[in-house]
Amino acid sequence: MQVYRLDGRKVSLSSDLDSSLAPEIAELANDREISRNIGGHFFPYPYKVEDALAFFSKNREEGRRFFAIDFIIFHSGHPAGIIGLSDIDYTDNKCHVGYWIGKKYRGKGLATESLGLVTDFARNELSMHRIYTGVLDFNTASMSVLVKNGYSVEGIERETYLMDGKYWSFVRFARIFP
Repeated sequence: MQVYRLDGRKVSLSSDLDSSLAPEIAELANDREISRNIGGHFFPYPYKVEDALAFFSKNREEGRRFFAIDFIIFHSGHPAGIIGLSDIDYTDNKCHVGYWIGKKYRGKGLATESLGLVTDFARNELSMHRIYTGVLDFNTASMSVLVKNGYSVEGIERETYLMDGKYWSFVRFARIFP
């Protein structure tokens, strides 16, 4: 699998999911707020080293084509979170983007810069025309990250996600390139 490195001013992103970093990623991901904000029943809490190792080792390609690419977000040389592209569709040139930042790294603009780097990568390296995601309606910080990167609201998927005995809505965002 080809390794990609994307460099910004505050962050560097690496698709080399080195298993030696699993303890640091697990420590960052072991946060109930991340589990709640991601809006996926697949993200475990508590998050353990074994969960990070399983994430690192999952298959992301078929033949010579990626169907997913995940990056570790580094800030000042330390892992700060994860950002990735999934459901990469080379027929319709579209993919999903998702990300999370560890608590001690939030509020520093790292998610905003990381999303910008990955958006440019998806457009320029993978020739994607459309990048999309969904954000739970209470996650205004993530919505702000998307808007700052040129993503637009496409609609609201009402009461679609059951968490803690309550239904939540997803706000659907996308960025489309000419």
